[in-house]
Amino acid sequence: MDKRIYGYFEDDDSFHLTTIKKWEEGLSVSGIQKYLENHVLKSLRDDFLPALKTYKKKNVGYFALMRIIFPYITFLGSLYRGIDETKSALQFMVDYMGRVDDEYRHKAGVYYVAHRHGLLHTNSSKIFIYGKKKLGWYVSFANVGRRNRGDFLGSNLGMYPRLFFDDLCSAMDLYIKDFDNNRKEKELIKNFKKGFIKMAKLHSIKDVGRDKTVRQLVRRGLRKYGVVPR
Repeated sequence: MDKRIYGYFEDDDSFHLTTIKKWEEGLSVSGIQKYLENHVLKSLRDDFLPALKTYKKKNVGYFALMRIIFPYITFLGSLYRGIDETKSALQFMVDYMGRVDDEYRHKAGVYYVAHRHGLLHTNSSKIFIYGKKKLGWYVSFANVGRRNRGDFLGSNLGMYPRLFFDDLCSAMDLYIKDFDNNRKEKELIKNFKKGFIKMAKLHSIKDVGRDKTVRQLVRRGLRKYGVVPR
């Protein structure tokens, strides 16, 4: 494994090629919080809010808005638990979005699988069925309000993108503040390091999986760009 990453540095609020060891030695709680605020939370807002404004005017982009949000939850799960797996994202939703609205503690799994997995892998949210009971879904641009919150996490897999976005931003605020909690700080920092390194490390052919066809096509592309595969 290459020991270099594009690490975040608090001093200039930017990213530089460095060694994992040097990055870890310079990492602080305030640096983690600054990264999360300036490069994750701000990025989410900059991605989502202009898109919502544009799509809402034309009554389009329902799926696109959810495709903006869910990858952030996936990444936050990796930072929170230190492992890039579905269960990490679900744990973030349960532990942090669940503090924003208790319904997430119970429904995070079905929401994530139905909307995130459905849209990113099959271009449509999933419908669940158990015996004769069916759980459908819908997406709405309706204004944010208490009445809509009941519908949002109600009987169907309703998705109000603006509500979902607001809840995720609030959850992120809670996550960022928890780095100041002496009881949670050590575990959060350890997992953050693992998740960040997974994202920021330099990739080689070995990192694209074992499938021979995939490796061959990636190698072909790297050669075309003049990069010598490791």
